[in-house]
Amino acid sequence: MASSLSVLVLLLCALPHVLGTSCKLLRPTNTGGLEAGLIIVPGAYIKGTAYQPLAQTIQQLSPHKLWVGLTDGYLTDLPNPLELPSAIQACKQAIVRDGMTSDVFFIGAHSLGGTFLQMYLSDNPSQATGMLLWGSYLTSSYPLATFPVPVLTLNGDLDGLVRLGYSWKKYREFTSLNFSSITVSQKPVVVVPGLNHGHIASGTMPPLILDMDLPADLTMEQAHRLIANTSANFMVANTPNITLGQQMEAARHLRTQINATGMLLRPFDVVSSLDSDGKSSPWVNGAQLQIIGAPEALESKLTVETKMVDNIFELGNNKPHIEKNGDKVTVQVYAKFDYPFNPIDNSEPYVSTNMLSAKMKRQSAVAKELGPGDYNSPQTCKDLNQYAFQIASMFVSGRAMTRYRQKGRQLTFGEDDMKTTGSGWLSAGLTFEDQPDGTVKVTSPALVTSLNVPFGLDGMHYCKLLSPFRALEYIYTDSLRHVS
Repeated sequence: MASSLSVLVLLLCALPHVLGTSCKLLRPTNTGGLEAGLIIVPGAYIKGTAYQPLAQTIQQLSPHKLWVGLTDGYLTDLPNPLELPSAIQACKQAIVRDGMTSDVFFIGAHSLGGTFLQMYLSDNPSQATGMLLWGSYLTSSYPLATFPVPVLTLNGDLDGLVRLGYSWKKYREFTSLNFSSITVSQKPVVVVPGLNHGHIASGTMPPLILDMDLPADLTMEQAHRLIANTSANFMVANTPNITLGQQMEAARHLRTQINATGMLLRPFDVVSSLDSDGKSSPWVNGAQLQIIGAPEALESKLTVETKMVDNIFELGNNKPHIEKNGDKVTVQVYAKFDYPFNPIDNSEPYVSTNMLSAKMKRQSAVAKELGPGDYNSPQTCKDLNQYAFQIASMFVSGRAMTRYRQKGRQLTFGEDDMKTTGSGWLSAGLTFEDQPDGTVKVTSPALVTSLNVPFGLDGMHYCKLLSPFRALEYIYTDSLRHVS
């Protein structure tokens, strides 16, 4: 699913390939049941035959008389749009020649293979009864609701190449559809606990997967049975002329897995809403309140409003200010999200914001208007980042938190990087720095001004903040990279 691989594929498509693709045929192990075919497209730099153990497990668990064709022989072992159509047709023809009489064909694909398979089937939907995406997903160019064939999206919560945040996005897209038995059968989104990216295939993985993938909780055999069970149920649910009882039972199993996926992804729903509620940022509001630390007796007189701006120029041109109306005080804060640039919807960047740039007022400036009292100790940007991590930790599943504590690279928090000018603060970013002891240090650029600075620049407290959602993604995914 990496963008650099996509570029390489386009370059390779311009080269002649005299050898052509091949197909490894696996005959049915179950001689009963309705006939169906399953064609498998490999991931980048993985041989098609590496999927034979998974394919054989699917054959064992499927009630179909299931023929399997493993596409192989792509130029540099990289599936690509030029060779994919002929590879699929070659497998179909091989299966039919060997004796299959049905026209029911499912096509499964792993990783980058899924990226190009969705492109092919969106234009050629008659070529498949359904599509199975393993360690892959429909990109934003292909909405789940309108994709022309049934599609199973199956990923692991320990997939280091399809980070869990992208599975969460696809699950949200699924839940936006009409949650009917048809949707459950035709567009299921499933996350398998303990599964990583390399589990789909077998053997030694290519360098990119070895570098980016996360340590798995499952053996290869356990993983293949879980993948095969869901895949078999998806194929049963979408096979024409199969018994209604079989379809209903398959749909029941899919619904159970979908519901379990929703529970697994629930922390992403909750914590992402703290970053943004669609209009403002509850987290920035909370950060300003933390900085103020007002006495309980004065809290009812205090309001914080956060206005989100779209670009760095708006952020630079707007300054936080305090408005007083009688004994009521309103603090106007400005903030900006900094989401990763990801026009092709590849799965490398965070789903959450890289940082939240927040222009707030310092405690003493607000206390001057709100009135005297027993205020909390002044807070730093470092304190707020630690608080963001604590909030994320409250919602992380027990299993994920145990992984983080036992295996993960722990986050530490550095002292604020104090800036002396607004431009210096604007151009700086939140940093994550690997430390010699294996931890990762988070540091915020900050700008704090005194109350006697002229030109309306008095009493400022600017922070580039870690968001709770970014902290959540780190705990689930990035903390587990490059660990034994």
